[in-house]
Amino acid sequence: MLIRSTLKLVLVQIIFCCLTVPLFAAEHVEGQLLVQIKKEASIREICNDLSKVDGVETDLKAVRLVSKHMNVWLVEFDHHQIAEQEMLFHTHSHKSVVVAQFNHVVKHRATTPNDAQFTSQWQYINTGANGGTVDGDIDADDAWDITTGGLTSLGDTIVVCALDDGIDLTHPDFGNNRWRNNAEIPNNSIDDDANGYVDDKEGWSIVTNDDNISGGGHGTPVAGIMGAQGNNGIGVTGVNWDVEVMVLKNNFNTNEAAVLAAYDYPLTMRKIYNETNGDEGAFVVSTNASWGIDFGQPSNAPLWCAMYDTLGLHGIISCGATINGNQNVDVVGDLPTACPSDYLISVTNCDNTDNKVTSAGYGATTIDLGAHGAGAFTTNGSGGYSGFGGTSGATPHVTGAIGLLYSAPCVGLIQIAKTNPALAATMVRDYILNGVDSNASLQGITTTGGRLNLHKSLLELMNNCPTGGCTEPFSISVSSITDSSATINWSTVPDVDTVVVQYRDSSSSTWITVYDTSSSIDLGSLAICTVYEYRLKSLCDTAESAYTAIMYFQTEGCCEVPVGVQIANITDSTASIDWNDVMTASSFTIR
Repeated sequence: MLIRSTLKLVLVQIIFCCLTVPLFAAEHVEGQLLVQIKKEASIREICNDLSKVDGVETDLKAVRLVSKHMNVWLVEFDHHQIAEQEMLFHTHSHKSVVVAQFNHVVKHRATTPNDAQFTSQWQYINTGANGGTVDGDIDADDAWDITTGGLTSLGDTIVVCALDDGIDLTHPDFGNNRWRNNAEIPNNSIDDDANGYVDDKEGWSIVTNDDNISGGGHGTPVAGIMGAQGNNGIGVTGVNWDVEVMVLKNNFNTNEAAVLAAYDYPLTMRKIYNETNGDEGAFVVSTNASWGIDFGQPSNAPLWCAMYDTLGLHGIISCGATINGNQNVDVVGDLPTACPSDYLISVTNCDNTDNKVTSAGYGATTIDLGAHGAGAFTTNGSGGYSGFGGTSGATPHVTGAIGLLYSAPCVGLIQIAKTNPALAATMVRDYILNGVDSNASLQGITTTGGRLNLHKSLLELMNNCPTGGCTEPFSISVSSITDSSATINWSTVPDVDTVVVQYRDSSSSTWITVYDTSSSIDLGSLAICTVYEYRLKSLCDTAESAYTAIMYFQTEGCCEVPVGVQIANITDSTASIDWNDVMTASSFTIR
């Protein structure tokens, strides 16, 4: 196992559906609700009906009519007698109530945190200082206009998981952003929450088989990028100002059995969360592996790669840091970033000039996108702050971005996450990959040709937020490509009746349009060795979505340099050379 890093010294509108709960971790006036009631309803009768809930006196009373046209009332209750979430639930459930919400505190909007060293975090706002490229950043300040993380729109505490060498437990810049298992009583030698781990209060260490997660020369900066506490007046911020970072301590000089054991902990906690409807476990949405095996072959590690599928089925997207070397991972292999799972995002490294660094892996079919890693300023394992680096520094920006997207004001996404967590995970993955900034240094050598953009990914989500309406197809891929045919695959939400597929030779201006009601379509009579453009949109009962962004594939049959060249059976005078066949080749020249 190699550590993949280089250390350097150096009031919004809310869409309500089903139960309405606080948006993110927004402040609200304690003991107050805003309640929209039906036209014929009486606020006095509603207050009388809810004056006692489950035997508890609520002292609910109307304060004033806030909006005559919307029939919205401000009400008060005794929040010392009844929990605010419980009062909100019962109020919303009343037969005469249309909408209920907390009375949120509105403040002058600030898109940047007050952390003392935030200006050193060029990956968020790149001013061009120190040789950087102006605006060569992830547009974090624009993203934070939408959300700064913490809770889903239905009140779930979002958890991102760092599988690393631990964390500096005394570092001042994590605060409440370090996940703890509140269902576990520490040091009583009892598995209090029956999750299979004894005394896992702080997380878990597969090194010592307990919750001793201290350390973190490498893990502390990784965790800091994902979720150092933002807007707390000190140090730096993570991609999320508020999120809970679960720490799973592993050992970089380890073996594959330990890798599987490490992933099993966040998987266990998310499965429990899903099975108990959030009453137990943890809402883990992403994992981060800034480590791996250079030149590792997925064919030799089927269980490792399959773990990502298993995590994904339960709602977890995993992110992997690729090799710190100028290597084509499509050719040389890498673990885990060459694993073919739809639930794994593989990341390479960019610097402050917004270019892929030379010493970072790439692959047109294996590596998904770039992110800023080289010199990214964050927390360090000595209680302070410094530049981090390598693909290790790039990847947690993506892992953290997944957490941030789950905090967006999109109730529909979270409803899907609770009923079909795998579908929600693939949707979030697509929002990340479709929201990249196109980047010349990544074109043709990554699947997206782009670098992470936090704001654009959030806009992808918000523009396609499932609302029971007509949303674009997602999880789009092309398979079974030959010299004359290909299959386009996709997924849709249940409200979609038909999918419109348009495709054309990239040199043509005329689209060929086909309609399909399944989840894939076979295209035939294609030209050999030709780049095709394609896009999709959804048709619903009374509406239709916009088209997706234009995507591309190339048919087989190009006269290409053979790959998979191997030399064997070498003697003092002979040798055998083997290579993969090229479809259209009639002969090969060997020099």
